[in-house]
Amino acid sequence: MKIIITKKQYKFLVYSLIDTVTGGELTLVMDDYNSSLSYHRIFDSYGEEIMSIFYKKGSGRNTGCKNDLGLDYVFVEELQKYVPHFRRKIFSEVMVDYVFEKTGIKCDCIDYTYTVPAEGKEFDDDVRFMYNVKKKRRIIFKESVDDRQSLDKIIYDFLKDEYYPDYNWVPELFDFYREDVEKYGFISFYINDNEEYTYYNDGTLEIMRNTSERLDSWFNDSWKPVFKKWFEEHSGLKVKRIVTMDGVTTLNESVDIEKNKKLINSIIGFDFSNKIQQITSWRDVPTSFDGCVGWESVRRWLNYFGPMYKFEYYGVEYLYQDRGDFEVFIDDDCYEFVDNEIPEKLGIAILGLRFSDIINMYFTE
Repeated sequence: MKIIITKKQYKFLVYSLIDTVTGGELTLVMDDYNSSLSYHRIFDSYGEEIMSIFYKKGSGRNTGCKNDLGLDYVFVEELQKYVPHFRRKIFSEVMVDYVFEKTGIKCDCIDYTYTVPAEGKEFDDDVRFMYNVKKKRRIIFKESVDDRQSLDKIIYDFLKDEYYPDYNWVPELFDFYREDVEKYGFISFYINDNEEYTYYNDGTLEIMRNTSERLDSWFNDSWKPVFKKWFEEHSGLKVKRIVTMDGVTTLNESVDIEKNKKLINSIIGFDFSNKIQQITSWRDVPTSFDGCVGWESVRRWLNYFGPMYKFEYYGVEYLYQDRGDFEVFIDDDCYEFVDNEIPEKLGIAILGLRFSDIINMYFTE
């Protein structure tokens, strides 16, 4: 027998469990704002440090967050013993509300690591989850340059986290899905007791208005091919077309890169097409940078790190180079940027993208 609890019931249950695990009281130890430390520490009723609130930029705080709540791994592990069906989004919202009630500090983001049981493996998997509660968007974490996420993967991860059905996906239900479609002509999928998408026996997948409008606001129409792939993998049902309030989208297997460009252009408010030039010799550097970089430095950078690029963004010229662990930008006033300032200014950092992703998408030989 399947037991379904509502979102409100889930929140009440989790809130009560947090109260039990913490002892019902939190003690906030506030760091000196003039100190080199950049976080407040939170202790439970038993004197154990279980959380931190990061409030200074660049030291533990995620991009776009004013007060970033970090949870201790052992504390989360303890909660996981009792929290049924660990719904990350709802759990995050409840935790932020709990901390606000106990400390008076309203956090807009949360950062913690939870455990996923690894079937058939000796050890469980640890997954880091970062979420902007205020903007209701997941913060994408990149562990290395080699682990960069494409736009498709970002959308896929967003769907996986936000739009799986109430009972989650399991391959054992594939036959059940097919039998229901054959018997009734359709099958509907619910999230928090609301019907969000319905599959019909002619291969049509209907996405309800709230869901489609939210996805459109984030990803334009780039989400549709990814939704198709995600849905097919988890339902075993073949999708021929997606229907939303905007009409019918017939889908191919491949995603047109122009759709990804359209999404980036809408985020940046700027089109980089035909505006990026490659620099493979010091002679390629524009004269506007003569007072900023010397030819010997350019030659050394090219030898060590590979090609550089020149682009112009709203009247300002930049030199750019990907140096592996970080990216370097130099503008035509000789200012150097190495702390992700430019990707944040463009609005792509929140998507987990580096400027090298822009190069790969827009630059052609």
